[in-house]
Amino acid sequence: MKWFALALATAGILCASNPPKPRKTLAKPPAPATKLTKDEQIVHVLNRLTFGPRPGDEEEVRRMGIDRWIDLQLHPDRIPENPILADKLKPFETVRLTPAEILKGYPLIAPGMMIRFTPLNEILKQDQVNKLYNGTVEERKGIIDGLDPETRKKVLTSVAPQMLAVVPELKKEAEDARKAQQEERMAAMKKMNPPLNELLTEQAQRDIALRGKPAQVAELLSQFDETKRRQLASAIPRQQLGGLPEYRRMGIAQRQPQEVVMSDLRESKVLRAVYSSRQLEEVLVDFWYNHFNVFEGKQSVRPLLASYERDAIRPNVLGHFKDLLLATARHPAVLYYLDNWESIAPGAFDIGPFAPPVEQMARQLAQRARGLNENYGREIMELHTLGVDGGYTQQDVVNVARCFTGWTIAKPATDPQYVFAAFMHDYGAKTILGHIIPAGGGETDGLQAIDILAHHPSTARFISKELAQRFVADNPPQTLIDRMAQTFLKTDGDIRAVLSTMFSSPEFYSDGAYQTKVKSPLEMVASAARATGAEALDGFMLAQRIADLGEPLYGKLEPTGYPNTGEAWLNSAGLFARINFASALTNGALQGVNVDPTRLDGKDSTAIARQLLGHDPSAETREVIGNPASGKPQPSKAIAALVIGSPDFQKR
Repeated sequence: MKWFALALATAGILCASNPPKPRKTLAKPPAPATKLTKDEQIVHVLNRLTFGPRPGDEEEVRRMGIDRWIDLQLHPDRIPENPILADKLKPFETVRLTPAEILKGYPLIAPGMMIRFTPLNEILKQDQVNKLYNGTVEERKGIIDGLDPETRKKVLTSVAPQMLAVVPELKKEAEDARKAQQEERMAAMKKMNPPLNELLTEQAQRDIALRGKPAQVAELLSQFDETKRRQLASAIPRQQLGGLPEYRRMGIAQRQPQEVVMSDLRESKVLRAVYSSRQLEEVLVDFWYNHFNVFEGKQSVRPLLASYERDAIRPNVLGHFKDLLLATARHPAVLYYLDNWESIAPGAFDIGPFAPPVEQMARQLAQRARGLNENYGREIMELHTLGVDGGYTQQDVVNVARCFTGWTIAKPATDPQYVFAAFMHDYGAKTILGHIIPAGGGETDGLQAIDILAHHPSTARFISKELAQRFVADNPPQTLIDRMAQTFLKTDGDIRAVLSTMFSSPEFYSDGAYQTKVKSPLEMVASAARATGAEALDGFMLAQRIADLGEPLYGKLEPTGYPNTGEAWLNSAGLFARINFASALTNGALQGVNVDPTRLDGKDSTAIARQLLGHDPSAETREVIGNPASGKPQPSKAIAALVIGSPDFQKR
């Protein structure tokens, strides 16, 4: 009953906090920061600049002073990193590799499972291939009838079905051959990755593999040779290997090597959010990744994402916006995702041997050139800089896209790196937002476009609003946005300076901003782990729960990225999932994530709530968790679950 009451309270209060017109409007300059007490200011700062306070964080901020603590977070290089984090990240090898190393060591398909289709020209002579493609029925039948049985079988499984449609007896034989080939491949794949009941014939062993504790599973796997360990790790459900990251990675690599890359990236992101002492830096890495979002599901992107976040995003989160914009524009992940790598000037092949009429090979090359692609030209203005109302036209989109023709990728299959390909570039004159870019510029056209966009007043306002939405309110006051934009323009887009303007503003510390932001799934899960002092043996289950709550990391299809505002997370399924997560976390039901229940022993419900929230619980939450004076105390784990699932904890 309490869980049902909690769900109703959470849904009601969170929705009330985010109506079309906010309950606490920030349309006018808010009252001075003195409306928040010193303790409230500390909790507010920790909730906005971190992924939630850990035990002891409030005391540290109080001792250091809010302004000094914020300044330190704005300079993460001055903060010694948590040594525990380095140990946690050590197993995740791929986050430290280059794209070339990932492509070599973690192919899309496991080597033993790769199926190579033999082309006909490797089986037959060229004149025989020509007759199969273009000959009469008798000629096609004669070629195949003259082959030995093994070669005949290879040919029948390699030719297109329509080529034999006019020869009924061969058509049936080819269908049977393809069916037999498929059965052979399935048998080979099963031999490489047998099901669990074939690997473990004893029921007791299967019970341990499916329901045992991590130590029991590890002991079981240690009894077998490496080949069988890999097969077992692949057959055991991933959730059962929570707390055993080395075996889980082994199992994933056995079937889908590149999924190891994404698993490493997701888990390292969660563990950084939970353990890093440089919390503002981690919050900003998440913010800017969403701002320059790249979807992991697009072909060829996965091997690039570790480098993208590590080399393009992370070094620039507190630097100058122009540098961040350029780093993302040149990264192969963005070039692939927004298709700029294939954008080429119209008519680029209307020269020399490629111009009509052309030979077959030249024609094939020309056909692969898809012309000007406007995707990046549009998104760099709409999402990355000016904003949808930033004052650009469709012609500006076209001209920006022309500026970036030739910004492409060298060695895309083995060692993808940015390169400027001069032959792909549009060398004509261009005009962007009234700025004339003369003809003949080459790669500098793109650099000029970035300079124009990075210094435009619309960009200053758009970036300032996005930051204010993330750190202040879903509907931040225009007065604050304007001051932040002025700082942006005066400092050449210095992100650290813009953040300083925001963090020192009365709007940031106003009563209208306090406890009004709804946590995203990442913020919810990370803050719960931090508040409870949870020990994450690895990040798999936490990353899985974030996905279950609606935010699969690196999984946002659209270039918009996940939103800064709360309405996206306010649905009944998501709210119930949050409550279920709270219960699983505090009751030790998440494999590989341990919460020490004794930390809350001997405390009443209000004290437990205050410890987890950093402030006194609301009347609604007190009603759900119970009154200490009632004489009917609940177990501390149950109270903790109710608090973490409460609307008080869902807001920051």
